Amino acid sequence: MINLALLRAFRRSPIDFLDLLVARGANVEPLRVGPERVLLLDDPGQVWELLTAHARRTQKGRGLVRARLLLGDGLLTSEGEVHLRQRRALQAAFHPQQIAGYLGSFAAAARRAADRWSDGGEIDLVGEMSALTLDGVGTALFGSDLHGSTPQITQALADLLAGFRLAMAPAGVVLLRTPLPAARRVHRAKAELENVVDDLVRHRTRQPAGSATVLDLLRSQPELTDRQIRDQAMTLLLAGHETTAMALTWALAAIDQAPVVRAELENEWDAQAKEQAPDRTHATLPSATLPLTTAVLAETLRLWPPSWMFSRRAMEPLTLGERSVPAGIMCLISPALLHRDPRWWAEPDRFRPQRWLRSEPGLPDRFDAKAPGQPRGAFLPFGAGPRMCIGEQFAWSEAAIMLAELGRRWRIHLTTTPLRPGPSSMTLRPKAPVPATTSRRDVA
Repeated sequence: MINLALLRAFRRSPIDFLDLLVARGANVEPLRVGPERVLLLDDPGQVWELLTAHARRTQKGRGLVRARLLLGDGLLTSEGEVHLRQRRALQAAFHPQQIAGYLGSFAAAARRAADRWSDGGEIDLVGEMSALTLDGVGTALFGSDLHGSTPQITQALADLLAGFRLAMAPAGVVLLRTPLPAARRVHRAKAELENVVDDLVRHRTRQPAGSATVLDLLRSQPELTDRQIRDQAMTLLLAGHETTAMALTWALAAIDQAPVVRAELENEWDAQAKEQAPDRTHATLPSATLPLTTAVLAETLRLWPPSWMFSRRAMEPLTLGERSVPAGIMCLISPALLHRDPRWWAEPDRFRPQRWLRSEPGLPDRFDAKAPGQPRGAFLPFGAGPRMCIGEQFAWSEAAIMLAELGRRWRIHLTTTPLRPGPSSMTLRPKAPVPATTSRRDVA
C-alpha cells in the first residue's frame, strides 16, 4: 500500500509526494519503495557532505538513470570519468566572459517576444516562456534561429518531459517499449528533437563563420561520436531552456501578486534602461546591475525550484554527520523541502525578495546569496559538488535579462491565482496551461 500511495502522490504533484515521504518517516529511516530503499535527507549539512565530500562514493539516482532513456548519455546522465571529460569539454561555453557575450542574445529574444504581445492580449504563460528561452538558447548556445520551429520544439520537449513520468513508473523501461499512446508520443518527440539537433549540426557545418558555439566545442572533440554530440546537444537544449522557462513562469506569477515588489522592480528596470541607452548593449552580468531582479529570481528558486528533487545512490557505506548510510541506499535530496524549512528560513512560505539584499549606508543595495543567513546546503537550486549544474551563471543571466526586458514594456496578470504545481515531472511545472493577460506599461 505504501508503494501505491506514493505512486499516486507522485502522479498528483511533487508536493503531495514529498509530504507523504515525510509522513512515512523516510527522513528518519530508509523506506522501502518498490525495489529501492530510499532515505530523504533533510539536514543541509548532511546533504552538502553527500554531494561534495562523498561525491565519488555515490552515483546518480533512479531519476537520471531513467532520464538516459530519453536524453541519451549527455552531461546530465553520464557518470564518473565520462561525465568529467564531458564537463571539461563544455566548460569554455559557460565561462563568465563567454556568458557576458550571450547577454545581447537574451535581450534580443525577450524583445522579440515583447513585440508579439498586444495590450489586453491573452497568452499561455508557460508556452510563452518556453518559446522565449528556447529562442535565447538557440542563438546563444547553438548560433541558430529556432524561432520558426519553436511551437514544434516546445511541444516535443513537453512530450519528452511527460515521458519522464512514464519512465519513472514501475516497469517504466518496459512501458516505454510498448505501443501505449504515451510511449508513442515520447518516441515521436525524441525523434523530432533528434532531427532538430541534426539540423543544427548540419547548419553549423555549412556555416561555420562567427563566434564559436557549443556545437563547435563538441565537434572539436575527436573522441566524440555523432551520437554523443547529439546527446549532449539534446541535453543542453532541454536543460538550457526548460528550467529557466519555469523559473520565469513562477517569478512572473509571484510578481503579479506582489505590487510593492513590482513597483520596485519597474524602478530598477527603467533606471537600467536609461543608463545603457542608446545602444542597449548588455556587457555586465545582471547580478551587479539588476540586484533586485536577481533577488526576485533567488526567492523564486527558493520557493519553486525547477529541479525540485534529485538523488544519489551510496555505492559504499557512508557517514553523514552522525548518520550512517548503508551501501545501496538511494538518498533523496529535495530543494523544494530544504528551501522552505523553518529551521533555516524566516517566514519560509512568504515571497520576500528583500531577504537576498545587503544594504549599507550611502550605497545601493546589492545582491548577496548569503544574506538570508541559511546554512550551507539549505539553498540548492543548481545542486552542489562536481555534478553542480554547469549552466548556473547562464541561467541566472538569461532569466534576469529576460525578466527586465519584458518588464520594461509589459505587466503580466494571471487569470487564475495562486499558481500551483502540476503532476510530477523532471521540473517543477505549474498546472498547464497558465492563462494570463498582457498590459502595456505607460513609460515616459
